[in-house]
Formats: sequence, structure tokens, C-alpha cells
Amino acid sequence: MLIFVLQTLAEILAGGTSLTSTEQIDFSHPGNRREEGAGPTLNLYIYDIRESKQYQQAGRQVERNTTRHLQAGTVTWAPAWFDVSLLLTAWDRTTLGEHHFLSEALTVLIRHRALEEEFLVPELRGNGSLPMMIGIQPSLEVGGLWSALNVPLRSALYLIISVPFNTQGTPTPLIWERIFHLRNNMHENGSNQILSKRVVIAGVVKSATTNLPLLATKVTLLGTRKFMESNKEGLFFFENLEIGNYVLNLNCPGYLPQNINALVDNQSHTFKEIFLTPE
Repeated sequence: MLIFVLQTLAEILAGGTSLTSTEQIDFSHPGNRREEGAGPTLNLYIYDIRESKQYQQAGRQVERNTTRHLQAGTVTWAPAWFDVSLLLTAWDRTTLGEHHFLSEALTVLIRHRALEEEFLVPELRGNGSLPMMIGIQPSLEVGGLWSALNVPLRSALYLIISVPFNTQGTPTPLIWERIFHLRNNMHENGSNQILSKRVVIAGVVKSATTNLPLLATKVTLLGTRKFMESNKEGLFFFENLEIGNYVLNLNCPGYLPQNINALVDNQSHTFKEIFLTPE
């Protein structure tokens, strides 16, 4: 997402100032000035990222299709919003030239006030316009910021853009369900009774060298009496656990044993993809 924010800003600045292309916008450390004769340049540098206080995560939606076999579900999360702080500086042959380009950049950004959705690159669309604050007190103290950058204090614009980080584009297998088919002898028609239990910790074990699933890996939930072996697809799961931190111990013949931490809380499920190294 950060790359897309920089791309959007670069296109807006290049189109609204006397710069001729986005090639004149640099994203490296502000102390790494381009060679003399390179022409006027604007520098956009991300120096801080922190969770936004104005936009809280709205939760998630769990979607899964269950059949008579072990199936993977997907979890789609509402976007988590972060405040991305940027430093905008200008390079030119003269100080007046630098001030000129900063003035142009400020004029363009004030005219927008926010990164309107129509100007966003496709990867950032779907959450409306992105709020943008210009010239306010930076998230870090000004003197401390420049000192940390090891760059002498210069004229600059300070931007803070609220950006959604959304994982919905790449569904993650996170919930596994077992379906137990029990013959209900109480029914004369012999119908099956289907019971579904929610899995709290699940995972897949693979070889670190071949990336293939490992069958019959013994997975022990330390501190409990629970253990099981992974199936031919490398899958394992544990159910009905209390909230807390757990340690999974994995042992597979021919591979080094490994311990993995797993957290169980009241809002999420844990899926682990574990790679074991051959002995």
C-alpha cells in the first residue's frame, strides 16, 4: 500500500507543478541528493507509520463453505487504517528555485485537501477518498526528526495521509472444520446426523526443502493431553481450547523437531503454515 500512496502523490505532483514527469520525484532518503545538473527534483520520504486514532478497525467477516470433507474457509478483514507521515522537500540549483517548487507543491496539495478516490491508483480504491493533512505538526518533533535523518534542517512540507491496509484481496485460509458423520441408530431411516465443531488451532506441515506436505507429523499441544498426527495433506487441528497462549511441538521422522507458538483469543482463529528442516 505504501508504494501505491507514493505513486498517487507523484502523479498528482507531477501533473500539477512545473515538473515534467514523475521521474523528477525521488523517494530515497532526503540526504541522498541527486547529482548536480539533474534538474529540479521533489523528494517524498516516508518517515513514520502508526495506527490511526481516527479510524478504527471495524471487524471482520468470516466466509466458509463446508462440505462432507475438510474444507478451507477464508477470513476477510475490514481495513485497518494507518497514518503515514511523509516529508516533502525540493532540490534545485538555487534556494529560490527550491522554494518555488515547494510553493507549487503546496498549492496543488491544498487544492486537493484529500486524495480523491478518482485520482487514486486502482489498488487504493474502494474505501473512498484518503484524508490528507498538510503542514501540521509532524508526528515526530521537528528538530528530532531532522536530527534522526542526519540532515540539516531544511524547508519542507509535512504530510499525514490516512491509508487503509486491506487483506481482502488475498483470502487467507484460516478456519478449518471437521464434519463428523454419525449413524443415528435411533432413526429407522438410517439418516446421518452431521455435527460441526469449530477448530481453534489448525495448520499445515511442509518440508522446508520440497514445500510438500508431511504426513504423520506428531503435533503435541504442550501443557495439555492433546496431540494428533498430520494427514496426507499435512493438515492438523485442535478444538475446544481455552483462551491463552499455546506451544505446538512438532516431530516428524527425518526432520528436526520444532516448537511453534500459537495464540487463541475470543475473536480469532489461528492457522499455522509450518516448515520443518531435514536432519
